[in-house]
Amino acid sequence: MICSHYQKGQKLDVAGLNVVTVLVDRSQTQLTEVGWNSWLKELEGPPHSHDAKEQIFYVTDGQGTIVVGKARYAVKPGSLIYVPPAAIHQTIVTGDAPLSYFLFNAFLDASKEGHASFADHIEKVKQVRWQQAHSQQAAVAGSERRDDADRAGKHVENIHQGRVFDFASNTSILLLERNETRRCEVTLVTWPKGNKGAMVAHKEKEQTFFVLSGRGQVTIGNETCDVGVGDVIFVPWHTPHTTAAPDVELSYLCFNTMVIEPPDKSFAESYQRVASGRIARWKSGDLTAGE
Repeated sequence: MICSHYQKGQKLDVAGLNVVTVLVDRSQTQLTEVGWNSWLKELEGPPHSHDAKEQIFYVTDGQGTIVVGKARYAVKPGSLIYVPPAAIHQTIVTGDAPLSYFLFNAFLDASKEGHASFADHIEKVKQVRWQQAHSQQAAVAGSERRDDADRAGKHVENIHQGRVFDFASNTSILLLERNETRRCEVTLVTWPKGNKGAMVAHKEKEQTFFVLSGRGQVTIGNETCDVGVGDVIFVPWHTPHTTAAPDVELSYLCFNTMVIEPPDKSFAESYQRVASGRIARWKSGDLTAGE
């Protein structure tokens, strides 16, 4: 079971520009990778793109600007940014402290850029990133060459605003919709004090939780982990899991990676299909895993 604090993990230095803490490695998943990315203060990072993955940044510390294509987003703690595949993007630190964000990668296919691990990926690209940062150009030798993203970037300034979906045991605020992306989706999930969810197993996706407030327990398969603020939990594809908040309210960002084509084109369609059964299992105490 992958369950640990977001500041604990293997540290990868990227040519003296930033440090990535590995939280969920690509070698452990179907199509997901997670880290915590911290950029040096007063740094204009490398403009670059990724052909084989899309990314989401959730800012934890510092201030700056995230450039995605032609858009420039002023960011601070609590900002959430979506970066489509092939979009040239850049992190610019404007404050007098490092800018750090939770980094979620969703790969477009199982080759995962042809790199076996996060460490392998950094080793192969760090000199390219150094050249991009110092030239302030994305097009350098060895870099991805395209800037033809088929989707727009997105900036969510307030993660507590959005359409609310009520599952009775918990609520989900939709932040990034699956039809806005290639493979990912983000919600803010809140469990009221005293609630424990029905057992769920997803046929189409794997999930990553990032705890923002409260404490509780997450059960995945036969293992249970006590969780609190800053913890990261990975839920493998097809694996039964549930969440409990026995003592205080618990909230986390839920990052979904679509491993296969989902049966529903939107989160709303998925909710309409699965909510009634999930609520019925929760109310009856049925421990059978369902959608």
